[in-house]
Amino acid sequence: MPKHGFHLALATASTAVIATLLSGCGSQAQQTTGPKPPATVPKETLTAAANDSAYAYISGQWVYLPPSTTNNVPSDPFHALDFSTNGTPTATTIGSDGNMFDGNQSSLWEYDKGWQSVSINGDTSIGVHAWSPTNTLYAAADDGQTLGIWYSSKGHWHLVQGSSSLGYIESIQWSPAGVLTVTSEVSDGSTAVSQYTGGQWKHLDDAHMPFAADTLQVSWSPKGVLTVATSQHGVWQYTNGVWSQPGGKSPIDTVAQVGWSPQGELVISGNTSQSRGLFALENGTWTSLGSSTAASPTHGILEFGWSPSGTLTVSDSTTDKIYQLTSGKWVTIWDKTSPSDRDASAPSFQWSPSGTLTCDGGDLGGLWQYQNGKWVQIGGDQSPFRNVTSVIYGWSK
Repeated sequence: MPKHGFHLALATASTAVIATLLSGCGSQAQQTTGPKPPATVPKETLTAAANDSAYAYISGQWVYLPPSTTNNVPSDPFHALDFSTNGTPTATTIGSDGNMFDGNQSSLWEYDKGWQSVSINGDTSIGVHAWSPTNTLYAAADDGQTLGIWYSSKGHWHLVQGSSSLGYIESIQWSPAGVLTVTSEVSDGSTAVSQYTGGQWKHLDDAHMPFAADTLQVSWSPKGVLTVATSQHGVWQYTNGVWSQPGGKSPIDTVAQVGWSPQGELVISGNTSQSRGLFALENGTWTSLGSSTAASPTHGILEFGWSPSGTLTVSDSTTDKIYQLTSGKWVTIWDKTSPSDRDASAPSFQWSPSGTLTCDGGDLGGLWQYQNGKWVQIGGDQSPFRNVTSVIYGWSK
């Protein structure tokens, strides 16, 4: 099976962001009667989805975001949610196309007076998309019929010059300097990193790259250094035209997440049986961040991130707790999962634009805010996400 087919079949989550988690677990989010749906989602508004239902939290209540027409309805579960630079929600859905050999198929939806299916010249199978810094939607098809990377301008789709030869597109993003950066699977099955500058593609390849067959997560240091976390060969950086490993060999090979602190400290984590724990690169040396009771190197890390004030926060998939590193000590701030529940899942977290820590409740479900040392469910008992697990969410910009 091609590498990209394997990725879609498992619906793998990466960076980040991470961000992305499978929806469709737990109870179905309920469509409740209430205020009239907005034509667009207001700026800095919490938006969330579970299964095939999405809501925006407006004026203290959840407002249902409907499809644009009865014939334009997402029939598969929402998988990931993001926003354009002007706040327009976009979401991917993943479902079977009926062909057991093709695996799962992705589609893209945009909310403008209701959810509308996005297609590239009629092709609705969109596997990867990203919004440019200038609010232009870039996307790549998932079915092999429409090659290359396309961008939408004035109601029409245009092919990025030379992109049809890049192979299967796995990620699209921009460097801090605004350079279009892409990872793709080329004809021999290896992963290539390419950047589009001056109307030309520059391939950041090296015949001796040990991670050529790995899955990659791309990020940048605060100073703009290109960094990739690999699925089998640790973390690498591209400087002066050369790939190298910062701090020498990485302490873990299978990197689940890579991130940079506000102070420019590189941190990586692993959550597999072979590569577990949380490590920081300090003064050129890798150091374990953990203890025997919290975020230990023997534990699997679901995700980590920094608060707006710079507090390192970790969700531990072994203990199903959220910890924060305060004054050099790990402090538990989420501990709502029963220790006897062996099938429990850890919560995923984000911060609101105002800096409020928010999580999806893990196995408990719902969406929660951490205020004044207490967790409160957003929307209370009337929340359509109450007891619903794996809710995806974010804030419009």
